[in-house]
Amino acid sequence: MERNPYAPPTAEVDGVEEPSAFDFSSTLDYSFSPKHLWWAGVCCILGVILMPLYFALIYFAQTIPALKLPSIATLYVMSALSIYVYLIFKRLLNQKSGYRAANLAISLYIVATIISTLTAPFNNATEASMVNTLLSIGELVLFGAIAIYLGIKLLRCEDPLFGQTKLIAYLTLGMGITIASVILVLFGFLISVALSFAMAILFFRASKALEKAQA
Repeated sequence: MERNPYAPPTAEVDGVEEPSAFDFSSTLDYSFSPKHLWWAGVCCILGVILMPLYFALIYFAQTIPALKLPSIATLYVMSALSIYVYLIFKRLLNQKSGYRAANLAISLYIVATIISTLTAPFNNATEASMVNTLLSIGELVLFGAIAIYLGIKLLRCEDPLFGQTKLIAYLTLGMGITIASVILVLFGFLISVALSFAMAILFFRASKALEKAQA
């Protein structure tokens, strides 16, 4: 019988699939449900959809001041979605993978997201100043460095997470390197789109696997 691609990784012995150490357990209570995981996947997709809208609003807000508030509101929504995604991702790593080495990196990533969101109105001011420019560069370097740190930590996770761990780790590293370089920041945003899709696939597969384990 063809193996379900959404099922957790298994080992095969004499033609019989054996549960792996990283399978969801039917006897454990997780702090997330299949619905939480599914919504995390949806949030990843919504973030990708909102990104071009946000950049369009910022661009046109330079000549239409009335669009500044909608652009900030869009950024706040994107940040809220990202925070939810990484909180669920952290729980998934802790409780399914038994991996906690990335906790600090994820927490720093969330804090950096909050800081960049709160300072965005100042960085996107109509009259740019040297202070605003330096602040923006500093935030990019800091955010990129934290992403690199997170990517390195994820590379050490032994749970393949439905085949997505290495991909997510390398995309996180690539995003961090390009954003931290400042001059390649646009490539960083493009990589973040691929990262969002990779994480969405992870969450959708995890949702199905947990639902199956709890059936």
